[in-house]
Amino acid sequence: MGSDAPVTPTPRVAAYVQALLARYPDLTTEAGEDSPWSAGPLINEARGPLVYFPMVWSRCEETSEWAAHLAKEHGLNCYDPQWNQLRTPFRESWRFKLTSARGRPFQDPDADLIRRVLVRLSPDNCYAVLTRADDWYVRVGYGEQAGARAGWYALERRDGVLDQHFRTELTDVEEVVRAFVGFMEGAPPSPLRHRGGGLRA
Repeated sequence: MGSDAPVTPTPRVAAYVQALLARYPDLTTEAGEDSPWSAGPLINEARGPLVYFPMVWSRCEETSEWAAHLAKEHGLNCYDPQWNQLRTPFRESWRFKLTSARGRPFQDPDADLIRRVLVRLSPDNCYAVLTRADDWYVRVGYGEQAGARAGWYALERRDGVLDQHFRTELTDVEEVVRAFVGFMEGAPPSPLRHRGGGLRA
């Protein structure tokens, strides 16, 4: 968190850390064997009005969702430095949900966030899906793991029924971004796309 000089956490942040530890004890305690924190004591990560809590990757989604709810209760905000945005609690209702192989899910993403997720696709982060609340979706897979040529993108869109299932392969990630954003904005699938799984443009 920058300087190593000791800075006492504010009372609100200290109370927030205690609430975090009430559910998930410190890694340095016996009860912390199953802790999602990857460093401890957690209070050592709190300085002034800030606290940084490093987490085990496999527990990130579960823990950060709960931590965001708890932060709201304490009048605080959670910030995700990996995505450069606030980590807000999920709403009960949503129109679109964006998921990917290695990222956390996002509800009702904007075009900029969609692009940031898609340009990070790689062999280790090989797919992303934008699902509408009625289960219509557009999805993309990267490379051979998606049944596409190496370095290509396999783009699919399903509008309700199997008869409305479109697939194509693309080389330009910006075309993939446009397809995702267009789906979110209600644009029909391009008439140049083939229908049915496994077909190549």
